[in-house]
Amino acid sequence: MRKLLLFAEELFTIASLMIYSGTPLDPLMTNGFTIKEGDRLIARLLFTLTYIVSLSLIGLRWKKVAYVFNKDKLIWVLLGVCAISSFWSLNSDITIRRVVGLAGTMLFGLYFASRYTLKEQLKLCAYMLGISGLMCILFVVLIPQYGMGSAGDPTAWRGIYPQKNLLGKRFVLSGAIFFFLAMTNRENRWVLWLGYVTSGLLVLLSKSTTSLANFIIITVAFLIYYRILHLKYKVMIPAVTFISTLGIAFYTFVISEADTILGSVGKDTTLTGRAELWPAVLQMVAKRPWLGYGYGAFWENNSESSIVIQTVQWNTPNAHNGFLDLWLGLGLVGVLIFIIGFVINLLRAIYLIRWNQRSENLWLLVFLTYTILSNLTETTLLEQNSLEWILYVSATLSSKLSTHAPAEPERIEAILR
Repeated sequence: MRKLLLFAEELFTIASLMIYSGTPLDPLMTNGFTIKEGDRLIARLLFTLTYIVSLSLIGLRWKKVAYVFNKDKLIWVLLGVCAISSFWSLNSDITIRRVVGLAGTMLFGLYFASRYTLKEQLKLCAYMLGISGLMCILFVVLIPQYGMGSAGDPTAWRGIYPQKNLLGKRFVLSGAIFFFLAMTNRENRWVLWLGYVTSGLLVLLSKSTTSLANFIIITVAFLIYYRILHLKYKVMIPAVTFISTLGIAFYTFVISEADTILGSVGKDTTLTGRAELWPAVLQMVAKRPWLGYGYGAFWENNSESSIVIQTVQWNTPNAHNGFLDLWLGLGLVGVLIFIIGFVINLLRAIYLIRWNQRSENLWLLVFLTYTILSNLTETTLLEQNSLEWILYVSATLSSKLSTHAPAEPERIEAILR
């Protein structure tokens, strides 16, 4: 009976992760995202169900959950700032509803971190993403009018997601998870490598240039992080400085030669309108720099967001930059709280890799890199009902639990040789 209950709990976790990631129900209920789903009642009910069940499971293990809860107070401070922002929000009702959704999302992240080890979390995510990848392929093969066609390109894959960029973003994360598990597990390695290769193919077929670049960067980052962070300090510090300088120089070169580079692959230098969008958003940020417009309220308020939309001449749902959206919602106060927590977690990840040398510690650093990359052109920071924010919460909390387990660097070292 106990095994059955544990199996049912794992099924609930995988199903919940898919609800936060994106389910096949969305395109089926919206005729391939060509019509609106009304008020998305079913989606809200599914999210609410995950909140309720998560809260119930938390209640069964409240002592352990309370211990995990106290491991990163800045995350909960951010949630508190979101709630308080309803007092100065452009639309307090929207802010309150979104804060409830964010609280439920973070409750699931708390449950996830307190119930499973970090490797167990990643394995459950791998199961979910494997199912999602299979569903994307089936949609393209069986109902291509739903699974293909995005942003004016009829051949770009989008699978079960509204557009190609979401497919690309999701399987950049999938590739990072499968690659990490393949490098740190002895069992079923061929399945994990198959998941990594399939993730890469889906990113490629999405024709999302940003996602493809992020996929490559994340893969290379894993290998570089492990090699460099295990060097002696007198070697590590110059190496990090050199690579950082090289990265900045490369980035500067790409920006200065954007016309040539993007033009050669059929892209324009406006990054699909973002180069016009970001200055318009910054102008709105300057009007309320300290506290922002209230969590989740700016893009739902026609009087303010319409100024940006009229400037860029396209109906953007957000700033297409997580840091700008965070600034719009919570002002510089919220941005600083997040950055302080992020830097603390980044330094902790580096410390744990050097001191404890468990492979799990490397995941936090890889995921923080993914968080930065994914929020340069999209928005996932502090977002309700977001898989990325769930994993941010669970990864940071999990990294602060007991780290006194046996070291296991040999596995990665043997592969990297």
